[in-house]
Amino acid sequence: MTRPSSAIPAAPSAPILFNGWLTLCFSLMFSGLLVFPSRTGLMNALDAVFFLPALLYVAVACRHQPLALIKRHGWLLAFLFYATLSTFFGPAPNPSRFARALIEIFTLFAFVELAVQRYPQAFWRALLIGTGVAAVAALVDFFAYYFIVDRPFSSQLYGVFEVFKIRPWLVLDTNQLYASMYCITLPFFAFFASRQLPPGRLVRVAPYLITLALLVYLAANQRRSTLVALAVGCLALPIINLKRRLLVPLVAVAVVAAGVLVFSPELITDRGTGQRPQLWNAAWEMILEKPVTGHGMANETRELHIVVEGQPVVQDHPHNYYLSLLYHIGFLGLGLWVMLWAPALWRGWRAYPQRSCVLAAAMATGFTAVLFDGIHPYTPFMYNWPSVWIPMALLVAYVRQQETRDESRSGMQVPQ
Repeated sequence: MTRPSSAIPAAPSAPILFNGWLTLCFSLMFSGLLVFPSRTGLMNALDAVFFLPALLYVAVACRHQPLALIKRHGWLLAFLFYATLSTFFGPAPNPSRFARALIEIFTLFAFVELAVQRYPQAFWRALLIGTGVAAVAALVDFFAYYFIVDRPFSSQLYGVFEVFKIRPWLVLDTNQLYASMYCITLPFFAFFASRQLPPGRLVRVAPYLITLALLVYLAANQRRSTLVALAVGCLALPIINLKRRLLVPLVAVAVVAAGVLVFSPELITDRGTGQRPQLWNAAWEMILEKPVTGHGMANETRELHIVVEGQPVVQDHPHNYYLSLLYHIGFLGLGLWVMLWAPALWRGWRAYPQRSCVLAAAMATGFTAVLFDGIHPYTPFMYNWPSVWIPMALLVAYVRQQETRDESRSGMQVPQ
């Protein structure tokens, strides 16, 4: 006979300090760029609060099996070392910047997998709270911009840097640059995290409130790429899960799009295609100069000279994450990058389509968002991490957790 699955020992409860620390980390990670006056300040805070403690946690936990840790993250390490060393291909190497990126991205993947295996409830609870804190920060910025400073609703929130002196003792710094890539996957994280927690009224309601707040904020940013990315992610849900009821999120996106057409129709009807087709063509020509290995990681690409409506225009990046990736590390680097997430996505779709579909949809949303921007494809913590690295790490960790659990169940079979 086979023992019931409940015979598998439950995951131990996380220490109180671990719960509080992890909640603080996710709150800082998901809302920091909306409230910190500079990205450098946030990166330093995250290094001190999250990345250094998390790296030490991983090192201590895996001290007896370091080779197993390396083997488990082989593709990740191959990509990270190649991307980091590629900086020496270019004319102005910056090894300190990309070594920092190597450490931070490896720490993210290794720690998330370890935490999901050891303390799943604490991890998903902290993730849910972190997205909630981000939603509150977004609403505060929204309220300050439109009601305290009294900007008209036709004024877009995207790209705004302002300091609001609400009271003599209360000063609010706001930074809305690239908010779409920073916030667009958080509703998916919230819904997925809530599904991993014990049922409760607040746990069930929280993702809807978080999503509503973030949709209002993202709509105020008035970026067409936001609507496109959300539509792609929501469409991915029923395709992956094969459940028609998951078409409901598409209705939410349609409502947001309708609201934009009513209050600010020029966002969709009057902006054309911008400079992106010309930029992408110019970037592709530079990629073909070194298609295999790329030009090496640098802070930005070479200047892109294009002509828009008869006027010369110079840009410093192609506004496309994948073209930036190809320019810097070539098709070899792109292949390694795909191997970070494609095997886990395939195994999750084959074995756990209903459980992993929300994370897969988060990846589809984030990967679409960075299609329209992406000056920094490989960097220490930045606004595109919630669209790229964080959903990757969550999906890989969750699929491996489910596979480990299945192996434990099969190992508990005993003869009748």
